[in-house]
Amino acid sequence: MLKAESLSCPLRVVQVKGFEGRANDVIYCHPLDKEPHSSAVIYFGGDVQDYPENMDHHRDNKNYMKWNLENMALLLQSKFPYSHIVVIKPSRMEFKAFSCFDNFVRCNNCGAPVHIPTHQALQHLEQLLQTLTNRIKDAAQPLREGSCNNSFFPNGFSLDKAELQLIGFSKGCVVLNQFLYEFHYLKTLTPEDESMTSIVSRITDMYWLDGGHAGGKNTWITSRSLLETLTRLGIKIHIHVTPYQVTDERRPWIRKEEKAFGDLLKRLGAPVERTVHFENQMANLYMHFNVLSAFKQSSE
Repeated sequence: MLKAESLSCPLRVVQVKGFEGRANDVIYCHPLDKEPHSSAVIYFGGDVQDYPENMDHHRDNKNYMKWNLENMALLLQSKFPYSHIVVIKPSRMEFKAFSCFDNFVRCNNCGAPVHIPTHQALQHLEQLLQTLTNRIKDAAQPLREGSCNNSFFPNGFSLDKAELQLIGFSKGCVVLNQFLYEFHYLKTLTPEDESMTSIVSRITDMYWLDGGHAGGKNTWITSRSLLETLTRLGIKIHIHVTPYQVTDERRPWIRKEEKAFGDLLKRLGAPVERTVHFENQMANLYMHFNVLSAFKQSSE
C-alpha cells in the first residue's frame, strides 16, 4: 500500500492491476510544473532496463546502470515537464536481461513478439491507468486534508482521462506495434465496439526509439492496412533511429522494415517525423541507449 510520505519521485507502485488479473509494476513521476495537467507519457523500455538494484547485481547489465527504469522516469520528467510520467516495467525479465511485455503482446522467451489482432493490450493499459490513479489518489488524500497542499495530485487527477504520448525504446517498441494491430482490429473488424474509443482518441503521439528485438521480422510494421488505420487516427508519429539498428548488416530486415514503415506513412499522409542520431559514428550498444538522451519532445 502506498503511503503519503512516500509520494516522492520516482515512485514505485508494484503490481498495478489491469485487464483480467494482469499486473505490472509502474514507476511514476509527477509533472515538474505544479499547475494541473492532463497529459501523460507512457514508456515501455528495452532489454536490460530494470530496477537499479537488479541491474547492479548483474555482471553485464550494471554497465548500463545509467538507463535503469527509475532514472528513465526522471529523464522523461525533465524532457516532458508538463506531463505525468508512467514507466511500465515488463511483467517478466527472462534470464534477468530480456524484457518480456507478456501483458501487452504475446512473446517468446526472449521477448520477441507474436502479434495477433487483439491481445487486449489497450484494455490493459486503460485499466492500469485507472488503478494507478486510484492508488496514488488514495495515498495523496492525507496530503490534501493536511496543511500541505499537494497540487501535483488535485481532486481531478485522473491518468485514465489524460492525453497520452506513448514511447517505446528498443524491445519496448513491440508494445507500440501491438497497439497498431489493435487499432486496426477496433476500427475495421469490430467497428461497433466502442469500448476502447476513449483511450484511442486520447493518444496524441507515438515515439519509436531505435526499435529492435530478437525475432527475424516485424521489428517495424509494414502492413499497408494497419498503417492506413494509424494514419486515419491522426496520431503524430516520431521515428528516432541510430546506426546500431538501421546499419546492422547482421539484421538487414530492420533497415528495410524501418524504411518501409516511414515511407508508407509519409505517402499515406500521416504526420510523421524521422531523425537519425549519431549518423557518422561507430555503432555500439552505448549509442543505442544514448538515443534516450538525444531524442526531444516534439515541438508541434
